[in-house]
Amino acid sequence: MNESLREVKSATIQRFQELWRQNFLANQDAIRRNPGVAALRRKLRGVPGFLVGAGPSLDKNIACLRQAAGKAAFFASDAALKPLLEHGVEPSFAVCLDPQDDIAKFLAGASHRGTVLVAPSIVHPRILDLWEGSVAFYHKHAPDIPVLVEIQRALPHIGNLTPGGTVLSIAYDLAFQMGCNPILFVGQDLSYSRTKNYSRASEGAEKTLERTFEDQKENIVFENDIYGFDKPTHKAMSVSKQWFTWAFANWRRDDPAEIVNCSEAGILSEGCSLMTLNEAIYKSCSKPINVSWAIKKALK
Repeated sequence: MNESLREVKSATIQRFQELWRQNFLANQDAIRRNPGVAALRRKLRGVPGFLVGAGPSLDKNIACLRQAAGKAAFFASDAALKPLLEHGVEPSFAVCLDPQDDIAKFLAGASHRGTVLVAPSIVHPRILDLWEGSVAFYHKHAPDIPVLVEIQRALPHIGNLTPGGTVLSIAYDLAFQMGCNPILFVGQDLSYSRTKNYSRASEGAEKTLERTFEDQKENIVFENDIYGFDKPTHKAMSVSKQWFTWAFANWRRDDPAEIVNCSEAGILSEGCSLMTLNEAIYKSCSKPINVSWAIKKALK
């Protein structure tokens, strides 16, 4: 395990382990009433899956995603839910990972009816109170974190997803298990642009890049972006890049997945192909698919 990964993991456990336990105890009844992600396994075989993050590059091409509506599944990070809805794209899934109630700002005031919330068993109970649509639970798969192993053993039937430090790592595991092909990343910069932290349409956009650099100066590192230039990023996002590179290289299934980064920016390039979003939509989204029906049938 490299030093950055060790630091990030240790800080996460120290910060959240008591909150994980408290949230799970509060959520047990809801978990028993709702399906888990295990019910979704292999239910979208061969369906294109767009994994949409709220990185700065999302502003460049979010409007293009409407061209793929009705022809693909959309897995939105919690922060990307509202931007997608504002551009006429209703995600199949809104995926969350954070156990804090801060993520309520991403979901409040948004339409939840046609979207399934994919929530960890340790999600803050306020999020479940807020969400009006369907929910599918998962356990965070972390065999080296005792409290999460204990939680997983308490209600093992719902299924596991493996976190890689970012919400779209969970979305990737879900799309991979569901059989999506190709799996396409949008707005997944894992780095900062020259002027922005997030898409300007997301709830995180109010924090300036200068403020972020001041607050996180000890955690800022540089990575090569997809064009070969140095790009500033946070140490945790650099670790997430390593996780994706590992997952792309090592995860296997019967029908191999084509992994495409259509973000047109950022640092995610190893183990996947690079393509403009317009090209990817033209190549992959040629026929109508009733994704919502398949999901409802699986979760019935």
